[in-house]
Amino acid sequence: MSQRQLERSILIVAYHFPPIAAAACLRAAHVAALLAEREWNVCVLHAAPGRDDPTDASWAAELEACGIERVAIEPVAVPSLARHSMLWVRLMHGVRSPFRAASDYYARWEEQALNAAERRARQKPFNLVLGIAPPLSVAHAAEAIARRLGVPFALDLGERLDLLAHRAPSYAGRSQESTIEYLLRKAFYVTVPSRREKEQLLRRFDVLTHEEVGILPHGVQTPRSSAHVHEGRRLVLVADELATPLVRPVLAAVRNQQKLKLSIVGRAPKSLGKLISTWQLSEHVRHVGGLTSSQLDEWITSSDGAIALATRWCSTPSSVVERIVGAGLPLLVIGELAPAFVADLPSENICIATKTTASAVRSALSRLLELQRGEPRQQDESYEREFSRRLGMVMKL
Repeated sequence: MSQRQLERSILIVAYHFPPIAAAACLRAAHVAALLAEREWNVCVLHAAPGRDDPTDASWAAELEACGIERVAIEPVAVPSLARHSMLWVRLMHGVRSPFRAASDYYARWEEQALNAAERRARQKPFNLVLGIAPPLSVAHAAEAIARRLGVPFALDLGERLDLLAHRAPSYAGRSQESTIEYLLRKAFYVTVPSRREKEQLLRRFDVLTHEEVGILPHGVQTPRSSAHVHEGRRLVLVADELATPLVRPVLAAVRNQQKLKLSIVGRAPKSLGKLISTWQLSEHVRHVGGLTSSQLDEWITSSDGAIALATRWCSTPSSVVERIVGAGLPLLVIGELAPAFVADLPSENICIATKTTASAVRSALSRLLELQRGEPRQQDESYEREFSRRLGMVMKL
């Protein structure tokens, strides 16, 4: 067996990664840290922060201290709810979808990622390439890199399949279904976030066997119980980016509650701040742009309930929802995709509002406030050990 086979060196291709301080980075950061703990040599190829992206250098330094190497390349400009109105983004999606041959808006990033991976591989070769989706085009880039370098390719689907469409709105000639099937055919091992996703993959794609799909839960931390007494009820809403029309019903419900305080975490347009000021909610609503793993645990610890979005235009990442539910925190999910979003989660502490009208959100929020924090769930680390062991199969290839 050659020295190259013994080194266990892996290239992770993930668009979102620290120092970007966003909820979308939690999954990739967890996977990279897990493999580094299992004594893999980890290098992450990711996009550099954009002009509007919140950053946290300490989070990146923490991962680098674990031995994780980062290679950052220029990001691509994608339609953003934080920079444009929802009407404009909807128009851009509608115009681009029928005419673009690219798999999604991140497709222009593929060639840059391939060139950067080749340059890095000349210094030290890799045994394996792991692509983390969404977006799907980044996973496709990871497959192209693995083919160019002549090493195996593995795929991690960090979000539920029912929610991938809003991340990649324009597939044109290749549908989302065919894109996923292509990636699955190329991957020697596939990882999903839940047992339900594994069963769904096996039903939809006959190219997979039971042994080729593993479950890697998100890193669920169990926060310590809060010792201080809250004045009123504290809620937290987390998303990568927020559209003001989707948050407006929640703000209207907060305005009707005298002792309710809401923390909104995620990128948002300036119109959100103007709305908070116009409605004189500055004492009840706080908006924070960035989010790190440790900050998320602090939000969960200090809150009495959480709100998640599950819409076509913006959704709360699965990594955030898993931590919220794992900590026993009551959760309200708002949006037309809400039933699929929480289908595999325990329902005793979850409320759903499929409509985003003010009356529907107010009614669901009232039900949420009646719920109490439950007992934290214990995470089964056997899945994580199995994930690392399966990736170690590359030694025998």
